Amino acid sequence: MGRLSRRKVVAGLGATPLVASGKARMAAEADPVLVLCAHYGDLERRQEQLMRQWGDYEAWLGAHCNWYELSHSEQRALPEGKKLYAIDEAIERCIKESAQLLRRLRSLPALTPAGAAAKLSVIAIAIDPADYPSAYRLLLSTIADLNVLSRKPR
Repeated sequence: MGRLSRRKVVAGLGATPLVASGKARMAAEADPVLVLCAHYGDLERRQEQLMRQWGDYEAWLGAHCNWYELSHSEQRALPEGKKLYAIDEAIERCIKESAQLLRRLRSLPALTPAGAAAKLSVIAIAIDPADYPSAYRLLLSTIADLNVLSRKPR
């Protein structure tokens, strides 16, 4: 088994269930959990992208607009600062939508091994692997096991 990383889990979570044809589409129809988990992965990727944009733009503001010397109200009034605050609001929307999806996923049972693997993948995205490295590796191994089981003919 190749090494699974948090980034691979996020990437695979969004791509696998929502392929428009073949077994993946049938699996998504058979297990609605797959659609919600894929959406969660999409939100996580979007949030990561927004956070990188935020960091890049904050650095630009610091270099070009004396950003760190300005008060909060001066920062808010600065036309160039409005973009940073818009990115902030988009990040907050992603966080809120992710929390709503987690609540929905708690009450929706997985109907397939792929759905169970997808739910565990959401957990793998949400937790910090540094907190419990051995348990995190076990979680990734379990996800891989379920993915193998979901591909076996019944």
